[in-house]
Amino acid sequence: MPKVTVEGIEVNFRTPVNPERALGQKVLYVHGTGCDARVWDRHMEVVSRAHTPIAVDLPGHGESSGGGFRGVADYAYFAVALAEALGWKKFVMAGHSLGGGIIQAAALYAPENVKAMILVDTGARLRVAPQIMEYARACAEGKNPPILNPRIGFSLTTDQEILDQVKIITDDAEPTVTFKDWIADDSCDFLSRVSEFSLPSLAIVGEDDELTPVRYAEFFSKNMSNCKISIIKRAGHWTFYEQPDEFDRAVISFLQGLSD
Repeated sequence: MPKVTVEGIEVNFRTPVNPERALGQKVLYVHGTGCDARVWDRHMEVVSRAHTPIAVDLPGHGESSGGGFRGVADYAYFAVALAEALGWKKFVMAGHSLGGGIIQAAALYAPENVKAMILVDTGARLRVAPQIMEYARACAEGKNPPILNPRIGFSLTTDQEILDQVKIITDDAEPTVTFKDWIADDSCDFLSRVSEFSLPSLAIVGEDDELTPVRYAEFFSKNMSNCKISIIKRAGHWTFYEQPDEFDRAVISFLQGLSD
């Protein structure tokens, strides 16, 4: 896989196309807690028919080096630095869950780079349930805590096959890195700054999402001057897996509406 080096860390990315081509919007996808860029593979294949997508392995994830971070601003720095290393000057950022917090940080601290945001199953504040945090801590310490409900985050209507596809990727994550990710989630709080965002944005949320519920996306749409909302039925926290066609249509429609 292609990589760039940023401050001594090899940052890997995935893409179905040449990232230097000039076709449609340039879109940088950021994954969430305890997973990696592979979660975007199917969606990027669809988007790449008219646009130019890449997905980053955040430091410590997938094939990137490093040990991960406990804050979204550090992750945002490396995501933006990857795009800059590829010669991208202005681009769309799409982030799922923790990735949504990361792209909000990028929009605040690198506004010259971020053209638009696609906020996927995320929020302006990402508090983590204590039982999830304690489970992650125990795993990071090498213990074997009782397994949490595997359907957390998924709609009750979602087939087991979809859960298994996500699990394949999350099972590869290093427990100490995943625990850091949860801390980055829990400490992410842009509630008081959301009104500063005026760039075009799309908030996508599953109707059955219990982790970052519909009211989180509604908060974006009510407090950001240029934010649309797309609520996807029969989907939980993994809209792009649970209802892929609906998700693809929402993203592509948004991208097509952006100016060159």
